[in-house]
Amino acid sequence: MSPTPQDSTSVTDSTQPRTAWWISGIGIVCLVGIPLGWWLKTYPPAEPRPPGSEILISSIFERTPQLTQVRERGYLRVATLINPTIYVPDKNQPQGLEYDLATRFAQQLGLGVKFIIANNINEAYQLVDENKADFAAAGLVVSLARERLFRYGPSYVSVRRQLVYRQGVPKPQSLDDIGSAPLAVEKGSSSLSWLTEQAKKGLLTPDNANDSNNAQNQAADTHDYTIQVQLEDTGISTLKALETGAVDYAVMLSHETMLGQKISNKIHVATDLGPPVSFAWAFSRHADKSLYNASVMFFNEIRSNHELKNLIDRHYAQFEQLDQRLAQQFLDDVESRIAPYLSAFKKAGEKYDIDWRLLAAMGYQESKWQPDATSHQGAYGLMQITLPTAQELGLHDRGDPVKSIMSAAKYLSQLRAQVPERAKEPDLTYFAIAAYNIGIGHLSDAFKLTSEQGGDPNRWQDVRDRLTELSDPKIYRKLRYGYARGEETVQYVENIRALHDLMIWVGSRNEPNLAQTHELTAAQAAKP
Repeated sequence: MSPTPQDSTSVTDSTQPRTAWWISGIGIVCLVGIPLGWWLKTYPPAEPRPPGSEILISSIFERTPQLTQVRERGYLRVATLINPTIYVPDKNQPQGLEYDLATRFAQQLGLGVKFIIANNINEAYQLVDENKADFAAAGLVVSLARERLFRYGPSYVSVRRQLVYRQGVPKPQSLDDIGSAPLAVEKGSSSLSWLTEQAKKGLLTPDNANDSNNAQNQAADTHDYTIQVQLEDTGISTLKALETGAVDYAVMLSHETMLGQKISNKIHVATDLGPPVSFAWAFSRHADKSLYNASVMFFNEIRSNHELKNLIDRHYAQFEQLDQRLAQQFLDDVESRIAPYLSAFKKAGEKYDIDWRLLAAMGYQESKWQPDATSHQGAYGLMQITLPTAQELGLHDRGDPVKSIMSAAKYLSQLRAQVPERAKEPDLTYFAIAAYNIGIGHLSDAFKLTSEQGGDPNRWQDVRDRLTELSDPKIYRKLRYGYARGEETVQYVENIRALHDLMIWVGSRNEPNLAQTHELTAAQAAKP
């Protein structure tokens, strides 16, 4: 959005040429450089829509309702963004909350789904506006500024808008405290609209406001306002700008700052800005309400049966509990230490139908990929297998990393088979991981306790809450297998979940053609 003279915001676009930078290590640069950078270079923004096309698009939906068109096509077209918690293309199994929600919606309608990767928020909206996508599911915040053209579905996630600052600069108490320093904001985001509205209301004042003549002269001549907005293509690239020192301040959403803080010690939250905001899917107002109404019914159903709550937990809870130092060390070690064991993890995963990256995440949690690691409980080797378990598995040399990995995969497969049949993925695997740590007996106690307390023993989220009670004397004395350090098991599973997701995201950067091969890209969607 270009600033108007009366706005107290000055906008620069970070995508314009500027001094090159380099930073060693992984962190946010590793997470962002590829695939996101590859997409931005490969697929430029779509061309503006020609005049009169709005009438043409509206007439299409007047003749045939949108839901009917989708059914005749056989699949949904969903505009989305690449982001660790939104959508991650992966040849084995794409990840992300929006991926799970959109695929479930498609399944409910009996349809397939193709994801169209947008470069940024503006392009995601543009794809919907030009009828190249049926709706956008991209972590979009409900925006009053866009409601003339777009109809938002039910909200499903609440996040906070936050002022974020870089380590080494004073913590600001409000936007007024950052002076004329550049403020990174995602292009096309609701945060940019919010800043503009604050400026129009006079809530963001010009620099040197105490000297009215000086302030007016500066505003007229240089637009040197207190808030100097620097546009970034995505929320993750905004984190990158903070990480590399390109900016000292940013306005971001809390789910992105949470991830940023886990993988970098340079990013800190100063304060929340305004009330919480909500995510929702965006539909075109040129279209009728048939597909929109179907989405309303879909969200009502998954909210009432708690599936929505479970999905949100699946994609966010593990990052909330992930230790910052563990995450940062893991990202370093993925590059430097896993190589000797990659083949073993992949072979074991293939043999026992387990994602090899999950096995690798387990190995890291167990031993930091050290084949001679020893625990105080007698577990030994890369996968920390105890002697009795090794004997049951036929493992004679626990110090052999290849055999340790294969035996661990075999054991995890056996544990999955012992979990109640009603449990579905990914909960089934979470339970097996918990049993790997705490034992199937204590996990059975947690299942029983969950049922007795009115929870669902088939959901990891419900059982997780009861595992923490296994160290309570009032509880464990009544259980068959007695005392257990359930809190440690919960942290164990959540760490592995988070490391698994990070490994998928980091790994995708090495396969830049992945989304082009397996999904419908923005460029492909533009072709007739």
